[in-house]
Amino acid sequence: MKAKILGVDLSLTGTGVVFLKGDEVIFQKLIKSKPLGDLPIHEIERLVGIIGKIDIDSVDLVVIEGIAFGIRKTTSLSQLSGLNYLLREKCYNSQTPFVIVAPNTLKKFITGKGVGQKDMLMLAVYKKWGFNPSDNNVNDAYALAKIGEALLDKKEEGLLAYEKEVINLLKKQI
Repeated sequence: MKAKILGVDLSLTGTGVVFLKGDEVIFQKLIKSKPLGDLPIHEIERLVGIIGKIDIDSVDLVVIEGIAFGIRKTTSLSQLSGLNYLLREKCYNSQTPFVIVAPNTLKKFITGKGVGQKDMLMLAVYKKWGFNPSDNNVNDAYALAKIGEALLDKKEEGLLAYEKEVINLLKKQI
């Protein structure tokens, strides 16, 4: 039976979501969001609205990109942290397993290095798997889903050495 994996690259402006079943992309989407106002309640409404558009029903594993702590704007960092934990809570409440992948770990899985610009990552994903989205957040979500696929497959054949390193690091979470 093919695993059903959801890759999620959380963003305040454009969250990327990709649902994989085996090698088949069941769906991909970009959840766009804008601030709803200046009050603290508007911030909560925005974050809850984004999470509400992420369907985790009948998913075997959700793979979430972790928080990029290098963000200079502290308001954005706290909002992204809240968004990340709202998705973790949604998974927890539905008893859906999830894995958190640090941004540098995701880049290493894609390129073999823990660094890379968005356009370079999109090119690497296309060359590696033939996936060609129009948005870098959806691109990252796809790569996150591929990590989930490798985690649940439990076969290391066909994986490159640096991909195996990433999978062995993340196995501790599931």
